[in-house]
Amino acid sequence: MVGLWQFLRFALDLEGLVDMSLKHTKSVKVAVVAVLAALHATLSLFPGVWRRWSIVMIPLEGMIGGPVLGASASIIGVMVGRLAKPEFFFVENFFGVAEAVGAMGSGLLFTGKWKAAIAIYIALLGAFLLHPLARIIPLWTLWDVYAGLLAVFPAAFFVRNLNRCGGDPRPLLPAVALTTFVAVELDVMVRVFMLIVLGLYQVYPIPTELLPGIFVAGAFTTPVEAGYVIVVCSMVGVPLLIALEKSHFRAILRGN
Repeated sequence: MVGLWQFLRFALDLEGLVDMSLKHTKSVKVAVVAVLAALHATLSLFPGVWRRWSIVMIPLEGMIGGPVLGASASIIGVMVGRLAKPEFFFVENFFGVAEAVGAMGSGLLFTGKWKAAIAIYIALLGAFLLHPLARIIPLWTLWDVYAGLLAVFPAAFFVRNLNRCGGDPRPLLPAVALTTFVAVELDVMVRVFMLIVLGLYQVYPIPTELLPGIFVAGAFTTPVEAGYVIVVCSMVGVPLLIALEKSHFRAILRGN
């Protein structure tokens, strides 16, 4: 985790980019997207507990770059990572789109646009619940997704009060942890939407009678996945965001 923090700090070269940004703001934004995308692609080469380690970049990309730059970095990183190391089942490469949506959700939350984040969440969840296959899938298995939806509200509260942080990491920690949880669960919700509503289960193919069992297994594995991502992002994200704010770097990315 220390290595990830040092790499981000070195790659972003905060002081140098802040000086350069006074005349080349667009160039700085392109550079930030390139750095985040490169790290995303690199981490996607390494298998995690159940998924690639690039999952830890989803919340960080949104927190650093905002919804547009964060999602752009994520989708570029996904494409490069999948080209370098494709999934065993070809259809699973398409699920990389979910990582970009998760990064966008993180960016929306961290820029105070929590209503947009929750609208995306509700639209995806509603489409799933209205799908005929939702009748055979135990709805309790998405308990972590429901929790992620509810977590938008406390996350928005803590983010709104970050201007009172004053360099103290304690108020920032719950904002980072909750935003990370929302971003990861939004990624999960997009994957559920693509699997069921868009019908990608047929491309595998997965018989419909096996879907309930897959969701039951996911009810226990995805929360663990979210847990270790929260730990990693909290350890890396808090000191990184404090450094970015002190250098006024995030204000530059927001165009302020």
